[in-house]
Amino acid sequence: MKNILVLILCFFSLTLLGQNLECCKTEKDVENYLSGKWKLKGSDSKTIYRYWVEKGKVRLEYYKSDDKEKGIHRTDNDAFIGIIKYENGFKLDYTYPFDSVTAELKQLDSEKLIVVRDGEEREYYKIEK
Repeated sequence: MKNILVLILCFFSLTLLGQNLECCKTEKDVENYLSGKWKLKGSDSKTIYRYWVEKGKVRLEYYKSDDKEKGIHRTDNDAFIGIIKYENGFKLDYTYPFDSVTAELKQLDSEKLIVVRDGEEREYYKIEK
C-alpha cells in the first residue's frame, strides 16, 4: 500500500512540473502585471525594459542607464505588445518598426517575468512599478 501511495505522489508531482504555469486569467491581468520597469536576471547589461499601457495598447521602451550622466537614456527600440491568449496561456507579440517577434509567457507575477523565445528562456525581475 505504501508503495502505491509513493508512486501516486511521485507521478502527481511530475505532472505538475510538466504543466505550463498559469499566471494570469485575462489579458487585463497580463497588462497589470507587465506594467513597470524590468531588468534581465543574471546579466551585467544596463538595459531597462519599461512596459506600460497607453490608450488600451501595451507599449515597451528600452532604456540604457548611464553612470556618467547619472540618468537614463531612451533608445529607439519602441515596440507595441500584442497579448495573445491560447489554450496553454498567453503569448506576447512584440511589434517593432521593422520586425515582429512572438514569445510565450511562461511566468508573470508582481516580481518575475519569464518568457520563452526561439526555445530560449529569459527571466526578468521587476525593479519599479
